[in-house]
Amino acid sequence: MNKIRNYSIAIDAMGGDNSPKKIIDGCDIFLKENDNTNLIIFGDKSRIDNNFLEKYYKIVEFIHCDEVILDEDKPSSVLRSKKESSMRKALEYVKQNPNIGFVSAGNTGAVTALSTILLGTLENIKRPAFCSMIPTSFGACIMLDLGANKESNENHLLQFSIMGHAFAKINNISEPKVAILNIGTEEGKGKGYLQAASDLITKSFLKNNFIGFIEPDQITSGKADVIVTDGFTGNIALKTAEGLSRFIMGNFKHIFSQNIINNLAYLIIKKDLKKFSSIVNPTKYNGAMVIGLNGVVVKSHGNTDSAGFAQALNNCFNFLKSDVNNLIINELKMVNFIND
Repeated sequence: MNKIRNYSIAIDAMGGDNSPKKIIDGCDIFLKENDNTNLIIFGDKSRIDNNFLEKYYKIVEFIHCDEVILDEDKPSSVLRSKKESSMRKALEYVKQNPNIGFVSAGNTGAVTALSTILLGTLENIKRPAFCSMIPTSFGACIMLDLGANKESNENHLLQFSIMGHAFAKINNISEPKVAILNIGTEEGKGKGYLQAASDLITKSFLKNNFIGFIEPDQITSGKADVIVTDGFTGNIALKTAEGLSRFIMGNFKHIFSQNIINNLAYLIIKKDLKKFSSIVNPTKYNGAMVIGLNGVVVKSHGNTDSAGFAQALNNCFNFLKSDVNNLIINELKMVNFIND
């Protein structure tokens, strides 16, 4: 076995579209900038480019796995079967080596279920959440939950707010403004558990950071640094934003290719368009942390490309360096929880 470097990441090579090729290509992109990181890749060795393994033999270890968790596999069945899958074997490896991160572009439900069962959650965290950066007018904000849980109650949202607050701090936001996503900002608006969550956050150490409710059209305004919601609502918001981004950029391409005058207009504002494209490009934000676990787990979009997977690896690397879980643990100690 290769010597473990300062930071190491276990990778499920078989999850997501066009895998394992895009996974290996993403690893190649990542290692060009992070050659002091050790990668332990799990998957079907017969489908892996030997040139890649030979190129990085000093810092890449490959562990063959006979089974693959498919997108259509139900999380409940995955917990009982496919014990030799690349996803499960990688997570078992992380359990045995706590300072190693994990990245997968595979089945979302399986990643959530297996990582929760195998690694467990931090003390006082009932459910992990998908946590990621969202572009705003002033840079980016943190949003969670983006799809780990279909339903959440007020206690879960309090836990999400604390984890999001800590996550914001490792992203150099010293006094994060925290908000709850709702259909209105008025008191009494929205479902009861949102009102109850507001009361809990107001009574916690986050009371001076809490700015109340925020509406969906304000997510990108920069008004809040941390936005908490249940996973069902968060996932719809995220996918709507990603679809809108693709729609806008697609229409730009169509408009500027219609005639020579539009071609000239494109050349004039080309630099500004590229800057705007970079800001709203989903690839730049790919790789959500499954926050609240006893370990660093990152879920990549299944349909991302190799550059997107490299970004997910970068995120995992940065989460390991920042020791975000230690900060979360310390902040959780500041609250007396009533968990259900």
